[in-house]
Amino acid sequence: MTGLIDAHTAYARRDGLVFVEVAPWRVMAEGPDPVTGSIPGAVRTSVRADFAGTPTATSGHLPLPARDAVHAGMRAHGVLPDDDIVVHTRRIEELSSAARAWFVLTWAGFTSVRVLDGGLPAWVRAGGPTGAPREPGRSAAVVDAVSPPPTGEGGRRVLDASDVLDIARYGTLLDSRPAPSYNGTEGEPRTGHVPHAVHALSSELVAPDGLLRPVPDLRRWFLSRRAIGAHEVGAYCGGGVSSALLVFVGALLDQQVGLYVDSWSAWGRDPSLPVEQGAHLTRSGAVDVDCA
Repeated sequence: MTGLIDAHTAYARRDGLVFVEVAPWRVMAEGPDPVTGSIPGAVRTSVRADFAGTPTATSGHLPLPARDAVHAGMRAHGVLPDDDIVVHTRRIEELSSAARAWFVLTWAGFTSVRVLDGGLPAWVRAGGPTGAPREPGRSAAVVDAVSPPPTGEGGRRVLDASDVLDIARYGTLLDSRPAPSYNGTEGEPRTGHVPHAVHALSSELVAPDGLLRPVPDLRRWFLSRRAIGAHEVGAYCGGGVSSALLVFVGALLDQQVGLYVDSWSAWGRDPSLPVEQGAHLTRSGAVDVDCA
């Protein structure tokens, strides 16, 4: 079971859930956290330590970790592949970090992973208490419960650079970086976006209260970017975090969106890969997906 869970439902079913709090890889907002404490007993993780691997000379700055590393790391937190997991963040601005955790866990074979809509602030609004997170370390029986990671991708599609080029030309490639990054800087040739990529800022999918916008609004947003249909859809950003939210929402809409995890932090460094600048939308003449 994967998808979205609202705070009222999560609170009502809390005794059967494992809550995993995800810290972003960088500071997303200024000032103190709006809520003190955590969901009682929540496991504290981070994008960098738990849901990213070690960068290499050719990877992005937040590459996928190895599957066995994901399983080992979660076991060390006391979380097993068949647990009913709810990932969440402390701030409403950080929802994409929960989506990145969802992507990595489901890709690694965890069977029940849901994102808490609105994160910790929504939990508190629903009457949920706050308290201490789970203490590090679990019993040896839990930590030593080793099962080999599955070899599939849990319904997720991971893109490489050649996939990105094909999707940009024949399908729809979504770029979730801020507009200045997408547009690029004149005189700096390795800035801009993948040719034919469509600007698609994933934060637009989140309402001011931190909840995802209603499904009809999400569908219209995807349709307006030609990202619903039988053609292939892919997404990237700077390091595969904000674009993970596009993948997650696509799954809610039954639209598979492949994730280029290495994203621009790898693409922009490779001089063999093409770059386009400017705010104009370009499309390949090779495919028409208007009615798809």
